[in-house]
Amino acid sequence: MPCLWHIEKLPRFSNSDVEMPGVAMNIENNPSSIPDEKPMQTPSLRHRITFATERTLAYVSVLELTAIWERSLRRGAIPLRYSQGFNPRPKMNFAAPLPVGCGSEAELLDIWLEESLYPEAILSAMKKKTPVDLHIVDISAINIDAPTLSEQLRSAEYSVWLQDITVETLKTKIEALLAMDVIQRPRRGKKYRGKIYDLRKLIMDLRVTSEGNDPLHEVWMHLMAEYGATGRPDEVIQALGIAHCLRRCSRSRLILTDTV
Repeated sequence: MPCLWHIEKLPRFSNSDVEMPGVAMNIENNPSSIPDEKPMQTPSLRHRITFATERTLAYVSVLELTAIWERSLRRGAIPLRYSQGFNPRPKMNFAAPLPVGCGSEAELLDIWLEESLYPEAILSAMKKKTPVDLHIVDISAINIDAPTLSEQLRSAEYSVWLQDITVETLKTKIEALLAMDVIQRPRRGKKYRGKIYDLRKLIMDLRVTSEGNDPLHEVWMHLMAEYGATGRPDEVIQALGIAHCLRRCSRSRLILTDTV
């Protein structure tokens, strides 16, 4: 299925030191990708990285994003723990893949290490090691025995911006959609061909958050994001019948079982 996000793709970057086409690793021009220092935490073998993506990185798959993170962490000389076997891979775990074309303000990535490090040490080592469109927001120590991110994930919040539609029309369409008891949508993937699911059960909240005179109108969504029950913002936009109005999308929050 083609990407629905009507976003103007910015020019791709290139860097001879990076194998991933279209993504610049930028060693000099990304000082703002590291947050300000915070009170010292304890060292740990497992850490949770909160990061944001934008522009070119909105168009990479989760496999490509994994490769970018592996390369960035190697640049920072972070002692990642690797799996055993013929093709060892670093032990990393994302909370959930992003829809292609959707940026993010607070993605989550867990990494496991061979030796205990302070989060501050990882932050310092990662300065100027990430691509221009990938920004580290926070790094925190995590209990080594805690469940994986995918096991803890419960829901996600998104903001989408639309054009060529009025706020009044948006509100009317959203009210009509939320009033429905069932919203049947076709499931994705070859093995699910011909099967449908109920999108309505996956919509926890949906509202217009912008004013009538704004050039782009923002719609905020709170969708379920559990295994086997994950709502997608592009599916909601299609169900509203306004895919032609879509301009930009961003995931603003991932909500875990222990999130207050």
